[in-house]
Amino acid sequence: MTAIRLFISVRAALCVATLVVGTGVQQAVAADPPSVQTAPSPDNTYLDGLRGDWDMTGTLLGKPVKYHARGERVLQGGFLRLHLTDLGAAPAYEAELFLGFDAHAGDYIVHWLDRFGAAGARVVATGKRTGETLVVQFPYAEGAFRNTYKFDPKSHSWSLVIESQAAGGAWSNFATYTLVHSKP
Repeated sequence: MTAIRLFISVRAALCVATLVVGTGVQQAVAADPPSVQTAPSPDNTYLDGLRGDWDMTGTLLGKPVKYHARGERVLQGGFLRLHLTDLGAAPAYEAELFLGFDAHAGDYIVHWLDRFGAAGARVVATGKRTGETLVVQFPYAEGAFRNTYKFDPKSHSWSLVIESQAAGGAWSNFATYTLVHSKP
């Protein structure tokens, strides 16, 4: 919390100084605080494994689906964004996942934003990684969703299994995907 207050104070001071001196917008942008680049760690290296272009195939509620996925670091390296686009002639689904590691709390967080809008984006997933497997849970009021990301070092591919929790607590498969690097 102290770091956030310091950032806000520094940012506010820069804005006031810019207004007083009248140096213009370009110099204010140049005076922004240094980048928040991700620290090299096994946890950030794990997320960096999702960088690049991916062919994503699988099933959603038992029906076959295909997506293009692109992973890249965004927001000055603070998050790995995975952008998913349905490959249908008239794409029916698009999503952006923001994955990050919170070194202070020692866990991962995931924001899942998609074409269904703000209602589904109210919940943030948290979770832990064991080896090459990251499990995060979205605690939706209607029932939790659990995402399991697993990297296969032999094939350099990923799997993503999404499960939903019923009112009684039982988990069932919602979607299963495999991500392999796109060929140029």
